[in-house]
Amino acid sequence: MREIRALTVKQPWAHMIAYGGKIIENRVWETYYRGLLAIHAGSGWDRNAEASPLVREAWRAWASNAANPMVSATPLGRKNPGITFGAIIAIADLSGCHKARGAECPCSPWGQPDQWHLELSSVHPLAKPVPCRGWLKLWRLPPEVTAAVRGQLA
Repeated sequence: MREIRALTVKQPWAHMIAYGGKIIENRVWETYYRGLLAIHAGSGWDRNAEASPLVREAWRAWASNAANPMVSATPLGRKNPGITFGAIIAIADLSGCHKARGAECPCSPWGQPDQWHLELSSVHPLAKPVPCRGWLKLWRLPPEVTAAVRGQLA
């Protein structure tokens, strides 16, 4: 069975990967790992993300279809009931990594200049977030978390 590595991402960026079509994760480091990647929603919140037009547009599209009416009635923010913290919320395939040089990178509007772009494909949100602690860089899931994540994969 394929190994699953994990990446902790601040909110609302993790939510954007799981539900908003964010296929590039920006990092200052390179990775050679390719394969299954669990997206861990960390405990942190990036207030600057709230000002991003990409985030606002993706949030509106997702929240308008959310099953919980409180999600769409509450603005994007740390206290919104649609935002999960401290759990694996999605699984993706880390299919590549490249360095964006200069101000423009045509790979995705989510890519930031002068960052390493972790290329995510086949992103699938989990039906039930799996609580666990996060770590820096890429990390290995504890066995019980791996089992809970694999149990939700079809």
